[in-house]
Amino acid sequence: MATAIIIFIIAYAMIAIGRIPHVLTAVLGAMAMVFFGVMPGHEALEHINLEVILLLAGMMSLANVFARTGAFDWAAIRGAQLVRGDGFLTLCLMSVLTAVSSAFLDNVTVVVLAVPITISICRALDINPVPFFLAQVFASNIGGVSTVVADPPNIIIAAEAGIGFVDFMANAAPVSLICMVVLVVVLYLWFRDQVTTTAENRSAIMSRDAASAITDKSLLIKSVIVFGFTVVGFLTHEMLHVGPAYVAVTAAAILIMIARIDPHDVLQQVEWTTLAFFIGLFILVGGLEYTGVTGEIREWLVDVSGGSDRNLAFLIIWFGGTSSAIIDNVPFTATMVEVVKGFSDEGSGNSPLWWALALGADLGGNATIVGASANVIVVNLARAAGYPISFVQFFRYGAVISTLTLIVSTAYIWLRYF
Repeated sequence: MATAIIIFIIAYAMIAIGRIPHVLTAVLGAMAMVFFGVMPGHEALEHINLEVILLLAGMMSLANVFARTGAFDWAAIRGAQLVRGDGFLTLCLMSVLTAVSSAFLDNVTVVVLAVPITISICRALDINPVPFFLAQVFASNIGGVSTVVADPPNIIIAAEAGIGFVDFMANAAPVSLICMVVLVVVLYLWFRDQVTTTAENRSAIMSRDAASAITDKSLLIKSVIVFGFTVVGFLTHEMLHVGPAYVAVTAAAILIMIARIDPHDVLQQVEWTTLAFFIGLFILVGGLEYTGVTGEIREWLVDVSGGSDRNLAFLIIWFGGTSSAIIDNVPFTATMVEVVKGFSDEGSGNSPLWWALALGADLGGNATIVGASANVIVVNLARAAGYPISFVQFFRYGAVISTLTLIVSTAYIWLRYF
């Protein structure tokens, strides 16, 4: 047990520091679990959740093809025109668009596509894009709460708990919507005076041809049709007796085939390093489970909560939120699912605990740059474009959003489940 804990802590520390690529740290940590005899190699392989890996690969492939159509650019330009180029309304609309997109595509892909569009629109309006970057990353993580496929922590939780797409959305989407309302109110208080623009700049955005952003209309039509069937598949996968991963991979294969795109081009754009990172994490956490560490954590949580399901849910929300602010919410979730799974054997109310974990991990990640993968990507893209966002600057806004949304989540869990 001690060896597993030491390897795990070293790996987590290296991930948090970020000096070495996360994927390398996770893979080396996984190899160390086997090399130092924490568990045999065949046990390590059994801890890899292929449902999560295949679902991510399928959604990444779908998003890659969809991005080639220019639809995201069209939506952003058209949205800015709908609000007549008003700075704050554009900020709100871009945030909502990001949140909605993040509900059906992984939020890492969404922010990668959103940042260049945001820069283009902000330059046209002569507005500082930093408030937009912050708003969009917060909206992405909040929108990512609502569905199984939206955020890596959700994918992990749903796969381990056996939660279907419809059940997940029915439980998580309402609180996501409430948190978005809170975000818009806070954005108004913070940024309404920072995103004003001139009549001349508003006229410039109104004169842009949104339709010209669509680069491949035929591919767009095919993508929309396939994506529509994909959503239907997610909604009905339990009746079809197939997993979400099967739906995503099948949809990606069909779209690539009917669009006549070279599969190698699409596969090259899949974030293989992210998938390898997940594989490493599953094995790292598997080492803790195999040696009984997660069982010890379960006992500690029960002791602190006094055995109350309600207190346990609240503890998981805030423990999850705080932990996800310090380290990436993906490794935290991968660890905690093994902890929460064990409560079903001890008679605890299982479902509220899964929602508590999802909300804590997803919303706590808004607090700091390292809290979620989308945060890191947005900050890096912003810096590369000449708009640096410091750790302190991000924390000043992120900690407030994270705290407010965790309070909302606590109230939601209490009122709905207890």
